[in-house]
Parts: sequence; structure tokens; C-alpha cells
Amino acid sequence: MPNSYRSTDEVVAQCLSDNKNVHLNFSQMKLFASGAFSNVYSGLARTDSSHEMPIVIKKTWPRNKDSLLEVEILRRLGTLKHKNVVRLLYSYTRKHEARVCLSLIFEYVPLNLHQFLKDNNRRLDILEVKMITWQLFRGQSHLQKSRICHRDIKPQNLLFNADTGLLKISDFGSSCIQSSSTPLASYHVTRYYRPPELLLGAKFYSCEVDVWSCGCVFGELLKGGIFLAGKSATNQAEIVFDALGCPTKEDLTAMQASSSKHQEIKTGYEPDPARKTLNFSFMYDHAVNTQRDRRTFVYNNKINQRDMRESVDLIRQILVYHPERRLSGIDFLTHVFFNELFAPNAIRSNGRRILCLSQADLQAVRSGDGTVSLDSTDGEGL
Repeated sequence: MPNSYRSTDEVVAQCLSDNKNVHLNFSQMKLFASGAFSNVYSGLARTDSSHEMPIVIKKTWPRNKDSLLEVEILRRLGTLKHKNVVRLLYSYTRKHEARVCLSLIFEYVPLNLHQFLKDNNRRLDILEVKMITWQLFRGQSHLQKSRICHRDIKPQNLLFNADTGLLKISDFGSSCIQSSSTPLASYHVTRYYRPPELLLGAKFYSCEVDVWSCGCVFGELLKGGIFLAGKSATNQAEIVFDALGCPTKEDLTAMQASSSKHQEIKTGYEPDPARKTLNFSFMYDHAVNTQRDRRTFVYNNKINQRDMRESVDLIRQILVYHPERRLSGIDFLTHVFFNELFAPNAIRSNGRRILCLSQADLQAVRSGDGTVSLDSTDGEGL
């Protein structure tokens, strides 16, 4: 993909809120991130009314109509304005010789969760873990209500404002709209966060794949390291088997697993004789043999044993084989575990109150969290 860019530019883009065209002037543009299929640039955008705001532009080169599914999904989500889902503000296209470049303009958030963890030496206190996890599951629940499967939930795809604590799910390049009749590719979701049904070759699955990924992120926040780290797709399935036990016939049916894929993995599977990861008890039971093992070493020393036990109790209800039995949605978000987030005296480790959540958010969830949620604390579009 061409990697050239201008520090200033002027375009006519389509506004996602009303489908009207608007002139935008870009300045201070610079490369923000690059990948195999897209480049992302950051800078400032100004309208004819001289209103200016920081933005990011994701530039892609669509190869087929499936590539445009991301835009369709972002348009659908953009009209709903959920505070825990990134908003697409504008889009425009430009033709370069025989190819068309599609540019998507988003609100700017300077950090992702992976970077935030790195900046904090991967050690967060329990309140910060709860705050991040609650928003992640709220955003995922919103996507599921919209029948959108993200299929790549991981810290790198979660935008995070360290000052306010606001989290937003981003990067819908792997997403799909849930269908019960159309087979889907099982080779999706970054390996460490990939659910067992995909590891076992399922072609028909639902948004519960994202619930599993959210559970793995929750575990990573607690552990201070990758929660389930497989060296290959097959080894990833073996690590899940070690933690949950081998799936039963009922589990395999519920996951719509491929019998041949399951048999292939099971044939070469050798259970861990020490059962170190079974039921995730290593998270709070720091025996000598677990603290010497990379798989079970807990790097995060900011969470006490009681809070870790309570957290693991929730993870055990999320990371289960049967997709529909994974704890999520309103049952998860109204769990007593999260009560302290909404206490008036709750103070984050940075010494600030929790600015991204309020009693209004909790009440909205209890009332069903309708399609239009509270506006982002990061401000409105241009």
C-alpha cells in the first residue's frame, strides 16, 4: 500500500450523521499507525465554519465488496452514538490510477489499552480493572444487540483515554453482521483471544465469540500478562482444554464444532499432569510451582487475594465452552462486583474521580441500555 501522505489537504467528505457533503481542511497530518491493509493518520480537521478538532483517518484500498462491510457496520453504529464504541464521523474516496482509496475519519483518542498497560508496567489496581472491564462488556453488549460480531477484541483495538478513563471499541475491519444461515470463516480473532468454537473449526457462530475475547482481556488486566497464551492455534486449544477440561459432547454440539478438527486436536493433546491452570486458581493461589511457570505467573501485584478470587469467580462464568452460557450483558453489568464503580467516593489510582461513568450509565443499563447512549465525554463531531 502506498505510504505517502501530505501534512495538509482539503477534501469533500460525507458526514455520517446526515449524509451531507462537507468541506474539510486537514493540517498537521502525520502517520499514526500502519498495517498490512491500511494506514492511519492523525491531525486536525476544520470545517467551513472554522470548527476544529483532532481526528484520525484510516486509509484502505478495498479489494472487493466485502471490504466495504466495515463501512456499513460503522454507519449503522455511528447513528447509535454509543459512548463505548468509536464513532465514524466522515468518509470520502479518491481514485489513484485504477484503484480507489477509501478514507474513514474518526474521533481522535491518543491511546489504546495495550499502550496504557505498557505505560503502567502492566500493573493496574482493582478499581481500574473494573472500570475498564465494565465499559468493555457494555460496548460488546451494544454490538451484540445490533447483531454485530467484532471478531478481534483485544487491547490493541480498544481505545482508552487515560485522563477520563473512557474506553471505546474500535477497528471493525474483521467484523461481520450475525447470520444464522450463512457460514462464516473460523479463522478470525487474534489467537490469544480466540474462542474455543473457532479453534475447533465452527462455521456457524454468534456474537458470543466476542464475550470470550472480552473475558480474556479481563483476565489479562488481572494477570498483567496474556491470560491464555498459545504458541499456535492447536496449542491455543490445548491451553483451553487444560484450563476448562476437555469439552463434552454437549459442549461440542453447542459450539457447532467441527468433529474432524476436534478429533485432530484431541488426538495429539497431552493434558498437563500438574493441572496448574485448571479453573484459573493460579491467579490467587500463588504456589511455588505456578510462580515459576510463564503460563501461570501473575505479574500484577496490585490486586489482593480477596479481590482476585472474586474476579476469577466472574471469569469462570465467562470463559465456558457453551457460548450462550457465557456471562455477559445486563447480568454481568449489574453484578455486585462492579458496585464500587458507582460510589461517589471512588478514586482512581491517578487521584481522580471516575469521570467516564455515573449513576446515569448504570440506570441506562438496568433499563435495557437503548440504542442511543450518553454522548462521549470526548466531545461531539465537527
